[in-house]
Amino acid sequence: MARATTIIVTLLTATLFAWAVPLARLYGAFQPLIVTLSIMVAAVFVRLNRGMPALEWKSLDPDKRKELTASIVSVTTEYGWIIGINAVALAGLVTLSVIGATDAALWSEGVRRIVAGTVGGLVTLCAARMAYVVWRDIDIVRLQKHLIDGAASRETDERERALADDKLASMRATNVRPVDIKPPKAWGE
Repeated sequence: MARATTIIVTLLTATLFAWAVPLARLYGAFQPLIVTLSIMVAAVFVRLNRGMPALEWKSLDPDKRKELTASIVSVTTEYGWIIGINAVALAGLVTLSVIGATDAALWSEGVRRIVAGTVGGLVTLCAARMAYVVWRDIDIVRLQKHLIDGAASRETDERERALADDKLASMRATNVRPVDIKPPKAWGE
């Protein structure tokens, strides 16, 4: 579902850029776009540096642990794709910047529209993939929270169970015996 939405939004944006945004006007946005895409790549590299979370793996539910590690590997693969897509977009924007608006104005109208659409589509794809990975990271953090809270609850339950068992054992050790209770008497008797 998310991929289909990304594809549709990217194609719609590319079409809109090709139809309504002249390439000459895009040249003014290249420098901020290059900075923005560079920041996205830097953020992905910072996230890649984190790797797997440092948890006490033995205390976690094995199925949930496998789900977490699979999610982390999957989102890390997405990071690789984001870096690749951003690298293509950055290379294209830098190349167009080097070519310059004057030389690009000599291209045919169709080529200028295709280039404008490609720029709009690539930048949209970069932003959409980044948003998707942020959403995935939030899901992974929620799963980590669930695992950590579950492990902590199990430890607390085990401690309370051990404490209750100790108290029961000490009560039994006192050798308390039941006492015969006589039925109550009436006031007048």
